Amino acid sequence: MRLVELSRSEHAGLRIRAERVEASASDQHLVPIVVSEFRKAAIQYPIVFAKHPETGRFAPYVLNGLAVQENLFWTGTELDVAYVPLNVRRQPFYAPENALCIDLDSPCVDSSGQKTLVNPDGSDSSYLQGMLSVLGELVAGKAATEQFIATLLSLELLAPLLLDILLDDKTPLQLHGLYGLDEERFRQLDAGEIAKFWQNGYLDLVYAVLLASGQIFKLIRLKNQRIAASRAWHSNT
Repeated sequence: MRLVELSRSEHAGLRIRAERVEASASDQHLVPIVVSEFRKAAIQYPIVFAKHPETGRFAPYVLNGLAVQENLFWTGTELDVAYVPLNVRRQPFYAPENALCIDLDSPCVDSSGQKTLVNPDGSDSSYLQGMLSVLGELVAGKAATEQFIATLLSLELLAPLLLDILLDDKTPLQLHGLYGLDEERFRQLDAGEIAKFWQNGYLDLVYAVLLASGQIFKLIRLKNQRIAASRAWHSNT
C-alpha cells in the first residue's frame, strides 16, 4: 500500500478501474462496517464483533466466510450480494484523520480505467463526488459506531460466539475470535436501560444484529456448494 494525500492538480490524470473495486474484498472474511449500514447489511451477512488486530478495540464487521481469507460471496468476477459495504466501495480511497488519500499501489488505479477524478474544468468528477460521499458516511459513522460499542461493553452485552459447524461432507468447522450480542443478557435489561436504547436509536441496531445472525446458514450453504463444485471439477479433470 502506498497512501498519498490526493491532490486535484497532481493526480488529475489518474484513472480508476471501478470493476476491480469488489475484487479487493475477494479474500476478506471480515469487512468492517459502521452502524448506519446495519439494516442494509443484515439482509445479506451475519454481523459480528471482533477486536482490531492492531488496536485491540472492538468493532462491528460483516462475516463473508467460514475461514480466514475466504469470501464466499466472491464469484471470481464480482461479489454476488445485494449490498456492498462502504469499506469495499471506497477503494482505493481512504480518509485517515479526515484527509482524502488514495492508494497508488491499488490495482484499481490503472491508466486503462474509465473513471476519472477531475473534470476538464478542474472540478471533481461525478465519480470522485460519489467516493467523497461514501467516505463521508464512514467518517461520520465512526464516532456513532464507537459509542454504540462502548454502550454494549458497559452493559456486558458482547459475548464470544461459539460456532461449531458440521458441513455436508462431515468436515467440522470452528470459528474463533468472534463476538456476538448476548441475547439472554439483553433480555434481562431493565426498562430504564431499554428506554435509553430506544432514545439513542440503539434498539434497531440490536435487532438488526440479532436478525442477521441467521445469515450464518447462508454462509454454510455457500460453503457446501463451493466444496461440492470443487469436487465435481476435480473429478472431471
